[in-house]
Amino acid sequence: MPFVISPRISLGTQGEWHEGSAYTKENLYTLTKEGLPPVNYDAHTLKPHSLSHIESPLHTQKAGRSIDKFFEQDLSHFFGKCIVLKFKNENWIEHDNKLKQKIITRQDLVAKLKNYANREKVLITVEGIPKNKFGFHDPNFILTLSLEAAEYLTSLDRFNLFGTSWKSSDYEPGSSKRPIHNEIFKKALILEYVDLSMVPEGEYFINCFPLNLKGASESPVTAVLLSLIH
Repeated sequence: MPFVISPRISLGTQGEWHEGSAYTKENLYTLTKEGLPPVNYDAHTLKPHSLSHIESPLHTQKAGRSIDKFFEQDLSHFFGKCIVLKFKNENWIEHDNKLKQKIITRQDLVAKLKNYANREKVLITVEGIPKNKFGFHDPNFILTLSLEAAEYLTSLDRFNLFGTSWKSSDYEPGSSKRPIHNEIFKKALILEYVDLSMVPEGEYFINCFPLNLKGASESPVTAVLLSLIH
């Protein structure tokens, strides 16, 4: 069965990076009895980082490849077998600003991934994670990899996509460093802010083609997981 893991984009969806609403709409034409052209047509403005999106190396690297370069050079990043990993809702680190953080270690990943032969694409989440009113992983519950865990993923031969239910792959407040992003970008693209709450842990086929935007460092995506037939 298919799992649509990109929450619906709704007017008023909150921007998570101080950019206002993540989605706004402007009406250009309205279908009326005598109006021309006889269509409904709207202009849509999206702020991808507060929606489900794919990131390319250009996101954190001045000379990094943009989204469209992967359409030109290697489409395999956007589809194929993937593994969904669900970690226990425990061992949260509490920060002074009331945020909680769970860091997935190399040992955590190895223990889960040893059960799978194909480790090309890896998506992570936490069991029973709270959601905000728009259906996204509650941003106050931070989920990140340790640097050693990220290095483990990039050591895998065919690894080319990392996905997370949280809104980012790093938590480095006040820092210009993005170590997890830059490690992952050595081998893979990043898929962020997907809803895996209804997806059992296991192996799937993913289709996560973003909009083919020239020169973009990120692009919105409707990602879909398909159950494998064994």
